[in-house]
Amino acid sequence: MFQVPKIKKIELTTARVPLPEGPWGDQIHHVENIEVVVADVTADNGVTGTGFSHTSGWCGATIAALVREMIPDVIGLPVSPRALWQRSWKYIHDVGGAGVTTHALSALDIAYWDLLAKSLDVSLYDLLGKVRDRVPLYGSGINLNLSADEIVDQVKRWKAKGFIAAKVKVGKPDIEEDVERLKAIQEAVPGFPLAVDANQGWDLPAALRAFKKFDDLDLLWIEEPLPSDDILGHRILRERVNTPLAMGENIYNLNQFNQYFEQGSCDYVQADLGRVGGITGYLDIAAAARAHNLPMTPHFVFELSASLLSTIPNIYASEVTDGGTWTDLRIFKSSGHVDEDGFWVPPTGPGHGIQLDRDYLEDHRF
Repeated sequence: MFQVPKIKKIELTTARVPLPEGPWGDQIHHVENIEVVVADVTADNGVTGTGFSHTSGWCGATIAALVREMIPDVIGLPVSPRALWQRSWKYIHDVGGAGVTTHALSALDIAYWDLLAKSLDVSLYDLLGKVRDRVPLYGSGINLNLSADEIVDQVKRWKAKGFIAAKVKVGKPDIEEDVERLKAIQEAVPGFPLAVDANQGWDLPAALRAFKKFDDLDLLWIEEPLPSDDILGHRILRERVNTPLAMGENIYNLNQFNQYFEQGSCDYVQADLGRVGGITGYLDIAAAARAHNLPMTPHFVFELSASLLSTIPNIYASEVTDGGTWTDLRIFKSSGHVDEDGFWVPPTGPGHGIQLDRDYLEDHRF
């Protein structure tokens, strides 16, 4: 009979990982590195599970400090991920219900699920229950700085790989330049679904103007047109536009997502499992989205996000960012793989199946 293991110790590593192809930028960001918090949770059965969280360039030490605050409260407890999540959520909720708190929860929660699946000697995705063996992908780029010809080449490459859609950045000072770039893509790759990402860079009047300019382009979605915490603004925008909205990269908990769902201002759900409390938080959001008949299209930590979509009924595709996968960044050494048709195939070994590049992380430890 299986005995649920108990937490014996938790060790943390914090690394500042450089971007190999130089800084990332969009309307509001300038990112020079990714800070990663790795949590290794070892149980009394000798098995270790690994989890992680991340930030785009800063505050990794803040997340690690909050994880350390939670550790004494969970030592000796059974590795029951949902129970541990609820306990820690209550423990830290007074210092914030979203943001740093959910980032910190993610590192531990992912480790708990990995540890439990390894202890059962099964794949995490079989433990959660697969609904598909492979996951469709769409290509994405941090490409606001690229020329129209360069973006066209990028989108052609994604289509050739078998990806089902493309997403590019918008937010040029002159909206007409955005329109010209998008038309160039659609003329070069006709019939290929195209989404755009505004990265929270517009105010409401600018967003309304942009949507009007984009109306005839039949875009798959416009992502984060307004600051993500402007829930009322998105409701007003949704009432006045026709193009679907994608939200979630910078929304941090179930209650916030529910407000977007209930007011009908989120059509594609882009929750980031490193920001929403890990796998437990992500599964709760996916279930709420399913109740509103909305598809999941997760942001970042591609290798784990795409694998997790194999267990979720309501999906569109997983985002693959050029140069932005954690394998590209050398955080991960191995995970699943992209097959010859351009679909993601999750790993089949025990746990989440991800091996970190420990030597590289140690070289960039801080």
